[in-house]
Order: sequence, then C-alpha cells, then structure tokens
Amino acid sequence: MPTYRLQTLLDLRERTEKEKKDALAEAQKKHRQEQQKADDLRKQDKQMRETRKQKEDELFFKMQAGELGVKDYNMGERYIKRLEREIEEFQSVIKEQDKRVIFAQQEVDWCQEELLKATQEVKALEKHKEKWLEEYKKEMAAKEELAQEEIATTLFLFGKK
Repeated sequence: MPTYRLQTLLDLRERTEKEKKDALAEAQKKHRQEQQKADDLRKQDKQMRETRKQKEDELFFKMQAGELGVKDYNMGERYIKRLEREIEEFQSVIKEQDKRVIFAQQEVDWCQEELLKATQEVKALEKHKEKWLEEYKKEMAAKEELAQEEIATTLFLFGKK
C-alpha cells in the first residue's frame, strides 16, 4: 500500500495540536494559581478589616469604661487610622492581582482558540486521508476485478481450444 502523500503534514499538524493542548493546560494551571492568589488576598483583606473593627470596638469599650486617658485614646485612634491606611493600600494589591487573573483568563481563551484551529486542521487532513484511502481501495478493487476478468477470459479461451 502506498504512503499517504500528506502524511508528513498530518504528523506536523498532530504535533502542533498536542503542543496547543499542552499550552492550554499550562494556561489553565496559571489561571487557577492567579485566582487562588486573588482569593487568598481577599481573605487577608477580610482579616485586616476584622482586626481593625475589633481594635475600634476595643478602644470604644475601654473609653466608655473610663479605662483610657486622652493620650491612650489618641494613640488608639492613630493605630486604627494606620490600620485603615494599610487596608486602603492593600486594595491596590488586590486590584493588581485581579488584573493578573483577567490576563490569565485571556491567555486561556486565546489558547482555546488556537487549539480549536489546530484541531480543525488535523480533522480536515484526517478526512482527506480517509477519502484518499477509500479512493485507493476502489482503484485496487477495480484493478483486481479487471485482473480477475482477464484471468477468467484467458481460462475460457484456453478451455475452448
């Protein structure tokens, strides 16, 4: 049986498809990691806000109980304001991580599109190979049938003599 004349191209397209699958898997892994980082940052933000609220409540109750002087109250207020500034600054870290998550998702989408194209190219060549193979089999069957007819005709002619 002859070799398929586009086999090298088919092999190349299959290899490209595999590379695209690997790239997609890597992009999905990176996206999951970036999303996990964003989730962790949000948890940390929540903890920071809870700590600030707890310190604020603690300061309020101590002040109501008369346990704090003006100096201690002012120190507590400055501490709470510092915590608030840290929370505000931390928001920029969260926003930056959100951008990384979006970028990673775009990378996943792009890889999916590239894989789809590569898969379509492989399928088209496989379909072409199937048609070529069917055509080849039809040709071989026709040649064999012709050869059988020639043999039958020859035997018939020799049988008459």
